[in-house]
Amino acid sequence: MMPSVYGRDTQPAEQTEERREERSRETSWRMLQIAEREVGRIILDIHDGPVQNIFAALSQLSIVQRHLERRDSADTAEDTERLQRSIRLLEHALDEIRTFMGAFRPPEFERRDLLSVLEGLLIQHEEATGNPITLDVQGTFPDVPLPVKIGLYRILQEALSNSSRHGHADQHLVVLASDGAAITMEVIDNGRGFDLNQVLADQEHVHIGLEGMRERVMILGGTFDIQSMPGVGTRVWVRVPYPAAGG
Repeated sequence: MMPSVYGRDTQPAEQTEERREERSRETSWRMLQIAEREVGRIILDIHDGPVQNIFAALSQLSIVQRHLERRDSADTAEDTERLQRSIRLLEHALDEIRTFMGAFRPPEFERRDLLSVLEGLLIQHEEATGNPITLDVQGTFPDVPLPVKIGLYRILQEALSNSSRHGHADQHLVVLASDGAAITMEVIDNGRGFDLNQVLADQEHVHIGLEGMRERVMILGGTFDIQSMPGVGTRVWVRVPYPAAGG
């Protein structure tokens, strides 16, 4: 029996549709993984920072409360110092919580263009850390699709956060370039750097931030590269193709 012409036409179409659905499922799964990791990182940050400070403040206040209940005037000066330490700890904890909330509060991605969104993030980081960021913009930036805006924003946010918190960098250079087919983003810092091969080989302590950036770039169909050496600093390089915003 000769094969049907319709059969030959239909089978490739079905396979193409199956591959498209499979890629869609894989993309959705990666996005869920990224979101889950970010939530986990937020929880760890809150636990290691604000929660610890609030617990320490509560311990100090409990001591003060016991002394005041005994009305022991000899402890007045010491109690005053404990109260002051408690206030400072609580103020620091609140500042950290506000920083976390501000960092993960999404900007108006739909209404603002890409450069405006990224520049706003740089200003926010400078205000939070007191460290200067040099921005170099090259080329004309078109109106890109929403996923590209969100992806580049989160990648830049993670790169700046990692370099400040882990690399102790106090200066950054951010280069944004558009060549008509893709957007290139480069983040260079003067931090202490790290052994990249050692970090990537450590399976027990997977670097959530690096994996998150890499997976976001993969979802956008782009290219991701990171270079770092102890004592030299770190360079994060991303190139993301962009279709028309309406496409």
